[in-house]
Amino acid sequence: MSSFPVSNPQWRDQLLAYLPLPVRTLLQGASGRDLIKKIEATVLLRDGKLFDLESRKSLPLAQGNNAEALAKACRALLGEERKEQAVLLLLPASEFVATTVHIPGISKESLIPALKIQANSILPSFEESLSLAINPKSAEYNDEHIALWISEKRQSDLFAAFAEQGVFLAAIKPGLLNLGSIDEGALSRIVDDDATSVTCAVLNRGVLQKWLQVNKRDLEQDYFQQQWQKASASDESNAKRIELNSEQDYFDLTDKNSGQDYCFFPRGALDATRRAEKGKRYIAAVAAAISLLFIAAIPFIAQSLEFRSLAASLEAQRQMSSTARDDQAAVVSFENQWGLINDFPEQRIRDAMFTLQNLLSPDVLTSLEVSEGLIKIQGTSAEPQAILQRLEQDPMFTEVIFSRATNNSRYYIDLRLSTVNFEGYMVRYFPDE
Repeated sequence: MSSFPVSNPQWRDQLLAYLPLPVRTLLQGASGRDLIKKIEATVLLRDGKLFDLESRKSLPLAQGNNAEALAKACRALLGEERKEQAVLLLLPASEFVATTVHIPGISKESLIPALKIQANSILPSFEESLSLAINPKSAEYNDEHIALWISEKRQSDLFAAFAEQGVFLAAIKPGLLNLGSIDEGALSRIVDDDATSVTCAVLNRGVLQKWLQVNKRDLEQDYFQQQWQKASASDESNAKRIELNSEQDYFDLTDKNSGQDYCFFPRGALDATRRAEKGKRYIAAVAAAISLLFIAAIPFIAQSLEFRSLAASLEAQRQMSSTARDDQAAVVSFENQWGLINDFPEQRIRDAMFTLQNLLSPDVLTSLEVSEGLIKIQGTSAEPQAILQRLEQDPMFTEVIFSRATNNSRYYIDLRLSTVNFEGYMVRYFPDE
C-alpha cells in the first residue's frame, strides 16, 4: 500500500524505505490491502455529522470532530449487530495536507521511499510524525507528484478511541477520493463543497493531478476569490465533472475499493493484521511441515523397497557372472605376469636405419648408437643444419638436437624414436628404480 508513517525516531520505517520493493513487501506483508478487504462499514464525517453510508443514518457530533466523539457516534450508528465490523472512516479534505514534489525520472518502485526520505524537507515546520499516501503510478505520468499527509497522532487517537468503543478502525481516507469512478480510465474532476471549505481534485486513472483547497472565509475577499477561480478553472475539457455538495451525493457514488492508494492505515490496525497474518503463517507452516514430512517419507519407503529389490537382483547377477569374473581374473593375472616382456618397447631398429639412410643420403654416417629409444649419430656433411631439419620433420623421430657443436663438416646429433616410451615402461613395471 502507499500509506506509510514518517518519523525520525522510527528507524525501522526509514530503513525499509531504502530497501527494494520486493524486500519491503516480504518484510511488511500486504497488511493494507488485507485491511481493505475486511472493511464492512463506511462512515463519512461531513459538516459536523457522522453518516453511515450503508444505512444512510446520521448522528450529529455535539463535541466537535475529536476522536472520542467520532468513536461514540460510530458505535451508535453501527449498533450491536454490526459491532465487530471493520470500519473505513472518510474524513473531510481539510484534515489532510497536499504537497507537490518535483522528482523527474523516478520509477514507481522508488517514488514512495524517496518521498519518505525527503519528508522532513517537504514539511520542515511540522514537528509531529506524519503518514504519507500517494499512488505509485504517478511516476508513469508526470515528473510532479502530489502526496497527501495526515498526522500520525490523529490516526493513533482515532484508532484508540474507536477501539475503546469496540470498533475496529481499519482505514482512513479523504471522502472525495472514495468515489467508484475515479480509478477508471476517464479523467475526473471532483469539487467537494462543504460548510467550511471547497476542495478541487483532478485525477487521471486514479492518480492525483491537482489538489486545491480553500477556506470559505477567504473567499469572502475578492482577491482570494479571483485567485481561487483562476487556480481552479478547469483546463481539462474532457474531464468527468463530479460535484459533492451534500452527503446525498456520496451515498450512490462511494466505493471502498476505489482510491486504495490514498488510504491511511493506523499503526494499531496494521499491527493487528500482521499479528493475525503471522498466526496464520505459523499454522500454515506447521501444516506444510507435517505434509512435507509425510510426502518426504513416501520416497524413502519406496527407495527402501527398491533397494531391497535391486540388492536381490545384484546378488543374482553376481552369481551368474562368477565364471566370467574368474576368467577375467585369470587374464589379468596373465597380463601382470607377462606384461614385463609383452610390453617391452619395440625400437624397430631396421625401420629406423632405413629412414636415416634416406634422410642422410648422400652424406656420410660414421657412427650410430641406439639405447632405450635414444639414437646418437655422427657423420660429415656440407650442410649439417639441413640434416637436422629433415630429421625434425620426419614423424618417426622427436627431440632432435645437436649434442655437440659442429666441427667444420662433422656433426653430432641426438634424437629419439617417437614410437618408443621407455620412461612409461619403467614407471609401470619398475616404479622404484
